[in-house]
Amino acid sequence: MPCGTANVVAQKVARHEDTPWDVRSIAGLLIGHLARFSGTFQKYVEHCSRPQAEQDVPAQTAALLVLRPTDYAENAAQALAILKTIVSVGEQKSTVTNLLVFLSKHLFIYSKSLGEIHAHLPEDQKVLYEQILAELQVFALQNISNDTDSVRHMSSALLHQVLQHAQAVGQEELFQVVYRQFVDREASLNASCMALEQLVAVAGVNQSIENCPSLFGVIFPRHLGCEDTMMVSAHKTEPFAEWQSRWFGQLLAAIRLPEKRRPVIEELIAQAVQLEPTRLAQLLLPDTRLPLSCKLAAILGVRQLSARRQILLRSMKEEVEQALIGLDDHTRLLALRFLVETPRPSELLNADQMVAIELYVRHNANNPSAHLRQLGYGLLQKALKRVHFGLVEYRKSRTPASQEVFQFLIRLIRILSENMFSSANYGRRWLSLRLLRDCLELTEMVGITFSEMGIELPTKPLMACLGDSYEHNKVLAAQLLETFQSHSLFKPDEMIQLLLSLRPSDSATGAFQLQVYCKANIVQSELPTPAQSTPDTIHAPLTFRALQWCLQHLKEGLCLAQLDLGEAAKLNPLYGLLFASRHLLQQLKLKELAKEPHWRQYIEELVTICLAVSSVVLPVVSSASPEGHLPETCDQETDQPLTNVLDRQLTREELQQVRTTPQMILLCAWRSSKEVCLILGELVQRAPLEEEEQQRQGDFLLSCAQLEAIGEHFLQLLAETKHRGAFEQAYVGFTMLCRRFWHSESVRLNQLPGQWVNEAMAMVSGQEEWAGRGARLCATRRSAGMPFMLQALVCTELKLGTHATLYRCMHRLLEVCERRTAGAAGITARSHALNIMRALFRSSELAELVTEFMARGIQCALDGLLLAEEWAERNSATLLLAALIVRVFGVERARLETGELHVRNRMTGRIFFTRYPQLFDYFHAALQRESEQMDSGGAGSDNAGGKRRQAVQLEAMLLMLSRLYPSSLEGAESTLNLSEFVPFLIRICHSHDLLTREMAAQVVANFVTQEQALAEIRRIVIELKALQLRLKKQEAALSLNINLLHGQLLLLLHLHRLVRWTRPSLTRMQLHTLAALAAPLLQHDACAFSALVEVMVAAMEDAVEPGLLDYQLLEQIGAVYLLDHKEVQRRCQQQGISKRFYQIFGLHLHRLRGISQGIVLHIVEDLAEPIWALDELKVELWLYILLQRSLSKQHSLVSEADIEHFDFSGDIRRYFETLSQEQREEVAQEVYESPAVRSSVLQMIKSSRSRCWSLQLAGRLAALQPLLRDPELDLHQLVQRCSEEHATHQEAGLLLGLRRLIGESKTLERKHWLPVLNYAQRLLHPGQPVYLRHQAAELCDLLARNHLRDQLAAGITDVDIELVGRFIGLVLLLLHDDAEWVRHRAVQLVCGAGLRSAAEQEQGARAPLILPSALTQNFLDTMIDKLALDDVKVVQRLVNIISEPFTSSAAKELFDKQENNHYCERNHVLVGLWEARTRAYSRARTPLNEVSNS
Repeated sequence: MPCGTANVVAQKVARHEDTPWDVRSIAGLLIGHLARFSGTFQKYVEHCSRPQAEQDVPAQTAALLVLRPTDYAENAAQALAILKTIVSVGEQKSTVTNLLVFLSKHLFIYSKSLGEIHAHLPEDQKVLYEQILAELQVFALQNISNDTDSVRHMSSALLHQVLQHAQAVGQEELFQVVYRQFVDREASLNASCMALEQLVAVAGVNQSIENCPSLFGVIFPRHLGCEDTMMVSAHKTEPFAEWQSRWFGQLLAAIRLPEKRRPVIEELIAQAVQLEPTRLAQLLLPDTRLPLSCKLAAILGVRQLSARRQILLRSMKEEVEQALIGLDDHTRLLALRFLVETPRPSELLNADQMVAIELYVRHNANNPSAHLRQLGYGLLQKALKRVHFGLVEYRKSRTPASQEVFQFLIRLIRILSENMFSSANYGRRWLSLRLLRDCLELTEMVGITFSEMGIELPTKPLMACLGDSYEHNKVLAAQLLETFQSHSLFKPDEMIQLLLSLRPSDSATGAFQLQVYCKANIVQSELPTPAQSTPDTIHAPLTFRALQWCLQHLKEGLCLAQLDLGEAAKLNPLYGLLFASRHLLQQLKLKELAKEPHWRQYIEELVTICLAVSSVVLPVVSSASPEGHLPETCDQETDQPLTNVLDRQLTREELQQVRTTPQMILLCAWRSSKEVCLILGELVQRAPLEEEEQQRQGDFLLSCAQLEAIGEHFLQLLAETKHRGAFEQAYVGFTMLCRRFWHSESVRLNQLPGQWVNEAMAMVSGQEEWAGRGARLCATRRSAGMPFMLQALVCTELKLGTHATLYRCMHRLLEVCERRTAGAAGITARSHALNIMRALFRSSELAELVTEFMARGIQCALDGLLLAEEWAERNSATLLLAALIVRVFGVERARLETGELHVRNRMTGRIFFTRYPQLFDYFHAALQRESEQMDSGGAGSDNAGGKRRQAVQLEAMLLMLSRLYPSSLEGAESTLNLSEFVPFLIRICHSHDLLTREMAAQVVANFVTQEQALAEIRRIVIELKALQLRLKKQEAALSLNINLLHGQLLLLLHLHRLVRWTRPSLTRMQLHTLAALAAPLLQHDACAFSALVEVMVAAMEDAVEPGLLDYQLLEQIGAVYLLDHKEVQRRCQQQGISKRFYQIFGLHLHRLRGISQGIVLHIVEDLAEPIWALDELKVELWLYILLQRSLSKQHSLVSEADIEHFDFSGDIRRYFETLSQEQREEVAQEVYESPAVRSSVLQMIKSSRSRCWSLQLAGRLAALQPLLRDPELDLHQLVQRCSEEHATHQEAGLLLGLRRLIGESKTLERKHWLPVLNYAQRLLHPGQPVYLRHQAAELCDLLARNHLRDQLAAGITDVDIELVGRFIGLVLLLLHDDAEWVRHRAVQLVCGAGLRSAAEQEQGARAPLILPSALTQNFLDTMIDKLALDDVKVVQRLVNIISEPFTSSAAKELFDKQENNHYCERNHVLVGLWEARTRAYSRARTPLNEVSNS
């Protein structure tokens, strides 16, 4: 191509705005090189140095890059002019991210070429070089804290280069610019610190400290973490004493304060200790004021200190032991790491470490946190590694150290055995079983027997663990019993009773018991021998007899089910025996069984019975309504009672007296179907097959006929079953079968899955020859098992390394949806296809393989929403779209407090359309079509149904687009820009559908830059001003397009939230226009009026800086609030709109007028009048203000939890935040003291008792009353209300009132104690919300601090034993609550209210807070000691009262099930109480025999 033609093309490309920036940059470089090549370089540079349009920036930037060092002698001035133009553009377009990315990258490249320029410049032009560096520094400092990572990093690197060049030529002024910015706080702290970091890297630490004296006085104490780089750099240059005093001393001072930054400070201290391990350790470790976690973090982080751990442990023994049972999770794990980790893994544990590990296991085993439990278990395994070395040494030579390790292992096994008591929670059993397994494996490896250790296997606790609710605990317990127990204590009668139980957990327990029974060498009771003697087998004879025994009961149950399924569901529900049979077969090697004819005969009988069971239960799981299916049964016409048979295990006689319900039959049917599917699937997967073994001349377990029957059985279940549990388990079994067939060496078996795929596709697509079988498919319930069938067939093929079936299925399914065949058959086919695609897109196994089909899938789903004629297809399309959104944007995470989507659920438009480029054209065409219909008044929709379907499809598209946002590289690499959609979206904001308008406005705000947003705001304001003038001239005769107007206002609202007050003059004009338009708009439409006022409120909320609004504008805004309030209310009621927006507007208006007395009068006096404000609004506002007032007091009645509990709306929170501190205090005091507020609140409370129109309002009123100055509350009445039944929403207010009156009263009458304690115990029920349980803890703390001491000091004759006992029981419930928040509050109660031992109380505030499990025993002993009881009968009565919450029948059922409280261990609490009772007996005067006799 000739140079001239190339230059013309390059000029066009470089200036074309829609071309990506990188391409434009390359074109600019080409222009420069062509100019040099053609000899016109000087003219080219002069042309670029002149002021240019914005589209010439790529060419100007390229001109800098093509300059050589020798060119600056003649072109330095031109280079400076070009650079100034570029920096000016960057400053003007600071919100255009892709431009900043382009400029920062190219200016950094340019700065790297400036190093050699200074030598080529004459003396008179060197000042130009300094100005070039200054301009580059300006750009770097402006963008060094940019939100975009690439801009931020490039700007930092650019500043570093500039400072290096400045240092080389002695240009000190650039360093002073950075210093001044830091000292004068001209930029944000983040920007200043990043700039200072680059300066330190160039100039050093000392110079930075000399020029920035505020570093140590202000910045570092407030913002620790900024100095890590400087601290390391200073260590290289400063003397140790100076460095230690300046840097390390500051960290030590900060770590002594309890604050949230402690983990960060610990990391900095560990980093400092690594620099000077020996000398800093001498300063750090002896300091008693430092938290232990800080010391441990330093020790663990520095290898040189690890060698001294034995010495350090002896000096810190008490601290470490306290940390192991402390409340802080981080410190507990650090202490355990300190104990078990060592540089030499073969180093034996010493006595102190063993004692500490025992302490940890004893009190941390019941931790409910899975994360902490896993971390602790990992560290304890390291300890067992060291124990292993000690045991090996013990076997070789019994040294004293190895003997200690041996004794430690014995003690540890005993602790773990004791941990598996009957009410132990899941966490304790989980950890104890795993550690016990590890310990016993250690002894087996070393060759140490139980007799040598002098202990026995904890058989009974392990047998009890077989009944655990969690299967992996059952598995571990069974493994331990199998391995280390030779004698089985299980009885067949008890096992069969469990296997025939209706409760699935019981049948699982029976199966595991049978497993242990079959592996035992000796059994206590033999299995019953059937009528026909069971032959002996070579392989697993006891297991064979057990399976035959189960088979006999299965035959009996099957016969009963064939006659009466209802009776069988009660007396022999089958699934327990099937589960036991499957469980025992899982323990066997099926290849070995094939060699014996008796085993082959058993498998044949089992398969036959399984198929028969499935045929019996199939009518239930395949009925149209499985949940209500009740076949004819013999007890249908009886008066037998209805009973929840899953609450407890019932005997056969009790079951016969229970009426059969559909739930019983469904449970029997679907669980039996589940076990049948899993048995058949596992047999096919693991057993030798006839067709495969014929080639090897081997034995087999499953014949060809059986395989065919099993395959047909699965296909029938997946096609016809409608119960989700049944077809999900059929999918699991079918997956096993498909996996075996795909990998089979038999050609016939290998071809079967492909054949099934073809048949399934033919049925789904509705081909005529398969119409009969296709009619059997479930048209509802998301096609039931059909998607699972295809998913199993497709996913199991992946292991072969081929995806042919997936591609064939996806193309066929997409074609069915895209073909849009008319008629009922076509609708059904599309519904099935959409449901199957949903399953395939959701499958994690297919993951990236379905990516190429996702764009077509999204199109099919969106088209289904628009074109579907029946709800079934629309429903399937909606579900598919939801699955695709999850696949594209990830699983939904919790939204931010502002209501915005989590960043992990969003994606840049660049990434989205790079992955799915065809969707850009689809969305573009669809939005263009919809926007044209908006302009034409919806001519494309002939009826209301069509309009609604159109709106649904549009909302779905907007839902996807709302998750996109512009990339920082928008337009840099691709022309698929989100800005292309903005014109169409703006027109869609005029839609007839309200939700569509709101979503479109939100999407527009997401897609536009600030400059575009400001331009759009100007356009809307001009249009609104024109409308206001037309309304002013024509009055009511003008007909308005309300949808258009409302859409404009919604768009204005979202755009304002994007730009805020960045252009104050524009925002003032906006408020002026809206204020003038408000009155006439109210007469036309209240909905548009509310949107207008909301825009004004958004602008007023952001107007927190003084001077933004002048007096004249405030008067214009105030005219909106002077409109007739009754008229506003009437028109809002007509359209079903709350006038809350108008009241919020009034609040902000009075705030902006700046008159404190006016704000106070409006909130206190005006809002108290019914006509001025909604009850809900004023009560919410008053309550929020008074809660904040109480929160600021020293001894606050409320906490942050109360504010969170009442869930205040965002507008109330934002209003309160806009008030100054003085205004908040003045308003709060006035509300607190106001008679008008008090009168209004009492009147509303009185009205709410007769008619409660809002539970939330009534609850807030109840909480508001105790916060007033004179609440008119009576303690006696409140205590009486505690004893009465009342609604849950009143609990918070009742508690606040109780706590206030009890706190104000000097003594609490004895008659009030028991009702209050009963009320607190009712709040502590695990079914209550955590907030109320925490409030009960606060109430108990108030009683303990102010009133309990009187009871404890009353003397033996006057003390109320029942009162004290009930209080102690309450504290125990709090210490063992399920919520960690409540447990920790209870620990603070015990430690802070003087309820610990005298020695610990002497420590005062320094007494550490320890775990509830470690605190319980100390608390019980202390409380009983304080009573000084000398009568054993009184002690026994006290213990009975304390234990009542844990020993009553309701408590046993609650805690033993561990459904509502996973932490509390009833027996553990009671054992501690019995031990405290025993110690109290020893101090009593009454002999024990008198108590026993009585």
